[in-house]
Amino acid sequence: MRFINRDTIFHRLDPRTKIAMSLMCACLIVVLRMPEGLLGLFSLLLVTFTVVRPPFSYVRTLVSLMAIAVIFTVISQGFFYYFEPKTPILTFIPENSGWIGKLTGGLAIYREGLIYGAIQSLRLCCAMVLSMIIVITTYPSDLILGLERIGVPAKIGFVVTVSIRFLPALIDEARRILVAQKLRGLNVKGVRGGFVALRYLLPPLIIDSLRQARRIALAASVRAYTGERTHIRTLEFSRIDWIAAGLSTGVMVFLIFFYGGL
Repeated sequence: MRFINRDTIFHRLDPRTKIAMSLMCACLIVVLRMPEGLLGLFSLLLVTFTVVRPPFSYVRTLVSLMAIAVIFTVISQGFFYYFEPKTPILTFIPENSGWIGKLTGGLAIYREGLIYGAIQSLRLCCAMVLSMIIVITTYPSDLILGLERIGVPAKIGFVVTVSIRFLPALIDEARRILVAQKLRGLNVKGVRGGFVALRYLLPPLIIDSLRQARRIALAASVRAYTGERTHIRTLEFSRIDWIAAGLSTGVMVFLIFFYGGL
């Protein structure tokens, strides 16, 4: 995931406007309690994601990440839902089935757990779409400048920006490692193949990440980076920024009032 130079309304927004809109969305992800409100927020984010015209590879990556998040969250909450009431829809180990049942307390899939997992996975999907929109539409140096203009220390802005740019490099490196392992005859098909691939992927990926972090730290140290810098660009709010901020505030108030459950 990297910045994509497009001529869209979201690319032309001031980075401070995008930061404010991101904070509003983050608050909504946490505050909204009703599934209808979360679904509405997710739909708005998807529409925004479509407007910025992402490449097909980005869409495929986003769909894959959301599918993994939904599957694992729903399944885990379906099995390990501890709130009451609980309605089992499929029991694997009854609670009264000897010492195994006493040890585990029974193992079943609960309807309330599946619903709760679906709601939590919807929150995760909203966060994924939001983060990808920000990465695609905001150049890293503009993001740093926007963070500085709203009072965030330059060093913290630098760390945030490096973290955002580090993730795509990490994904590309993981892809290269998997290709190299496949060329060496590693079978990654099926569930067992996936776990085997993960076993051979993590050690070199962690080592390479540490090396990359050390190279970045050395580069910053050699250049005597202290956080103080000069900027060629100056940020100014335009009419589009004020309209976008007003619409975002109105949507946030509407969703909280009707679907916040407060």
